[in-house]
Amino acid sequence: MRGAAYWVLGAFLAATIAALAAWGSLRAAEAPSGFAAKLDLRALESLAVHTDGRLNSFESFARYTLKFVSGPHRINGQPPVYSYMDMMVRPDAYESADIVWIKNKTMRQDLARALTQAGQDAAWAERFMKTGLISPTLLQQPGVQAMIDNWSRDLIKTAKFVDQIQGAMHLRDPRLLSSQLRVIPPPPMDAGRDRSTPWLSPNELYPQDATTPELVENIPPELQSRLRATWSALIAAWRAEDAPKVNAAIAELSSELHEVNQGLYPKLERLNAESTYFKLNHLTWVWVLYFVAVVFLLMSVAYKWEAARSLGMGAFSVAFLLHTGAVMLRWYVSGRWPNSNMFEAVTTSVWFGAVLAFAIEIVARRTAMRNLFALTAAVASGAALMSAHYLPQLDANIRNMMPVLHDIWLYIHTNVIIASYALIAMAAVTAGLYLVGRFFGAPASYARLGGTDAVMDLADSGAVTPAADGKPLRKVPLGEVLDGATLVLMEMSFVLLWAGIVMGAIWADHSWGRPWGWDPKEVFALNTFLVFLVLIHVRLKVRDKGLWTAVLAVIGCAVMLFNWIVINFVISGLHSYA
Repeated sequence: MRGAAYWVLGAFLAATIAALAAWGSLRAAEAPSGFAAKLDLRALESLAVHTDGRLNSFESFARYTLKFVSGPHRINGQPPVYSYMDMMVRPDAYESADIVWIKNKTMRQDLARALTQAGQDAAWAERFMKTGLISPTLLQQPGVQAMIDNWSRDLIKTAKFVDQIQGAMHLRDPRLLSSQLRVIPPPPMDAGRDRSTPWLSPNELYPQDATTPELVENIPPELQSRLRATWSALIAAWRAEDAPKVNAAIAELSSELHEVNQGLYPKLERLNAESTYFKLNHLTWVWVLYFVAVVFLLMSVAYKWEAARSLGMGAFSVAFLLHTGAVMLRWYVSGRWPNSNMFEAVTTSVWFGAVLAFAIEIVARRTAMRNLFALTAAVASGAALMSAHYLPQLDANIRNMMPVLHDIWLYIHTNVIIASYALIAMAAVTAGLYLVGRFFGAPASYARLGGTDAVMDLADSGAVTPAADGKPLRKVPLGEVLDGATLVLMEMSFVLLWAGIVMGAIWADHSWGRPWGWDPKEVFALNTFLVFLVLIHVRLKVRDKGLWTAVLAVIGCAVMLFNWIVINFVISGLHSYA
């Protein structure tokens, strides 16, 4: 009963932290004050926007677009939809506002020094160095333009950052913002069109701005007239900061857009789900809960404290449920299983690891290995979700899959590979703990049986019931327990990785006409497998089996991470989309 109470307490603690994090995410999405605070943006956020061949909610579209202007920062703390509309309708208000993000810190220092000498105060310079945000007016000063021109000549260090600055300056143009706002579905399809037909921006309702007049002409004239009047009323009310009229125009526009082509317009529930998913920062903040679980599970492993185990498993369970919710919500919003880009592969991979950890914990619950699999999954999941939360390279925005990925093998080969990667990372955790113990003088112990056999053999030294054959349970050194857990995870990852490589060869033969092409990602997937192949043979021959198993497990994880990070982001190849 006491263990169950601690389990509930751990779950309650994690749920409380999760609720606070979710509340903070939603609060951050609220309008700050004044005119913005009086607006009801929910209907606007849930409008469908056609971009890159996909229908997004306006909220996620605005968030994705503005990150190319202000990077990871919100403009003046405003919701993305408000900033997008306001920048489009009242561009003059943003000329002197700090909205353009300078990513490179050395460039920030040079700009801060030059502008401080030109009259900017020290408080501005300090704020700029912290946020990297600067106004278009300052960027257009002759001295700053000369610095930017000089940076553009350094193709290795700074040219790419100049491209980012110039892109941000271009993207804030209200004409571009309005042309990208494709919220009007094409009228009902006929024999000459299909579902890939681009949507229309409100500007195209006016003859002088129409790029596809044949689509506009097929919208009933009376509906065209109402759309033009509603859009004009929305713009006029926004400029006048008349919140009640803006809210009324937004509601009317939403209704009229559905009238254009009800059959083509996505369900409101999906659009709302997409908006909520991004408002909650795609739930990557669950990494905090996973690390809460790590603290208690480590205490349980180190001190055999039953209460810590219950608290840790409770926190791990809540984190896993929220993680599952994030994966399922993204699946629902995107209309496909989330494994087709780096963000999805990383977050889904560790979800597979957590699923397998729960399954193994059930089998190993009466052995000395209990807690270790949940611990390794919590470390791997926490690290992966924290990376997804903070690293801009892991783009969370939902895009269409590349054509080569539209294949049944995507759901077989890719899932098997990323599940094996999660297990490799988990094995590196127990291997790392083993190496730490050896560093501090622990004896050279190792599991006498293979990993899966060891699960059944290593009985918990704290148990009071006899083993199945009636013999008393032996006490097991921690090093032997850690080595056994490493073997369990390594054996599973070895089988899955080999199966994934074979399935990848089948997919490659189907997609590219050859099973193997020495593509960088193929090579390093094979290299990862070879490390574990060496591990198996080394364990059979060396005396210090535990040490070499741990060392090679860590090396295998490093090779796997090199394959995932360097190959994907630095070395281009056929798998660069992954």
